[in-house]
Amino acid sequence: MKILQLTHKPPVPCIDGGCLAMYQITSCLIEADAEVKVVSIATSKHPVIFSDENNKYFDITQFEAVQIDTNLKIIKTFSSFVKKTSLQADRFFSIKMVKKLENIFAKEKYDIVILESVFVGNYIETIRKHSEARIVLREHNIEYLIWERLSRQTINPIKKLAYRYLAKSLKNFELSLYSKIDGYMPITEVDHLFFKEKFPSLRSKVIPFCINLSEYPIQSHQIDENKITFFHIGSMNWQPNIEGMKWFLDKVWNIVSEKYPNVSLVLAGKGNKDIFGNCNIKNVQIFDFIENAKHFINEHDIMVVPLLAGSGMRIKIMEGLALGKPIITTTIGAEGINIMDNKNIFIANTPEEMVNIIEYCTNQVRKCEEVGRNARSLIESYYAQEKISKDLMEFLKTQI
Repeated sequence: MKILQLTHKPPVPCIDGGCLAMYQITSCLIEADAEVKVVSIATSKHPVIFSDENNKYFDITQFEAVQIDTNLKIIKTFSSFVKKTSLQADRFFSIKMVKKLENIFAKEKYDIVILESVFVGNYIETIRKHSEARIVLREHNIEYLIWERLSRQTINPIKKLAYRYLAKSLKNFELSLYSKIDGYMPITEVDHLFFKEKFPSLRSKVIPFCINLSEYPIQSHQIDENKITFFHIGSMNWQPNIEGMKWFLDKVWNIVSEKYPNVSLVLAGKGNKDIFGNCNIKNVQIFDFIENAKHFINEHDIMVVPLLAGSGMRIKIMEGLALGKPIITTTIGAEGINIMDNKNIFIANTPEEMVNIIEYCTNQVRKCEEVGRNARSLIESYYAQEKISKDLMEFLKTQI
């Protein structure tokens, strides 16, 4: 089976959850002996980076990329507003990519084109015109729901109005794609039920984020109850991360740090220093860049993911579960993952609940470690790469 995987950013290096999710799909396809070509949009935010590790991926996938300027321009913004199109999606459209795809399809025939997210949806017309391949949309999130949830959470009236407009235009664009594709692969059952109700006759299958267990070895780690470190890892160029962490620091951590001076919070990921570097908050360390996300997760105790908006599956939570970490998150943060509160994760949705759970974890470290062990077992049972790879190929074969 010959597959072209079209992505709105290079899957490698895996600097965020979206990159990692796309990389894992490539890995599943290769594991199943499919012939895969990856074509990516490269931007100033997500450029093509050459290294020994990345070059190996580029070679295996016959990688090609087109550099696009996705920065907001007055003309493009005005055009999207007048035409009532989605500004978020329009940013990723370029005639250069159209020409690239035309050249590729002139040379090779493909059985399947996988669209990684709705942000490459504007290229469907080009694919239809120049290829007989079946088109399958990989839904990482219900994108417009993220903006709807942000509009409900924000107090700022200007932000609220902007988020509502972006949500409405993106909703129209996102849902319109389903009349143009041959099938779709949501990342969670929650998202699947949502789309299945709207498009009952369209072929679909849930393909969750998967874990190559050999890449996530468990390290022996015992929590020191006299020096507990909570941590968050995530890029602050994603608005839900910013809103969630501001909420957590203001309404939760200020209370915790006063009551428990022996605990600390470590924040890591691109943009954290820009957003939180000047915050005068006790017992908080901030890092923008970390060499290895897995090492960072392993060396700290309890992960916190205070998401108030979002959709799909949180990849960093999946990585934390795979590495056997106790995790505190919200219902939205855990959405789409087959978890059980107090068994393999902790759920808290209000500041009071967050404070209570952190206090519980601080006083019951052995219980925390048990929850972490159960988290790893969950990944082994439901999200191992071997299983997901088989499910993925079985679904794609039904498309041909």
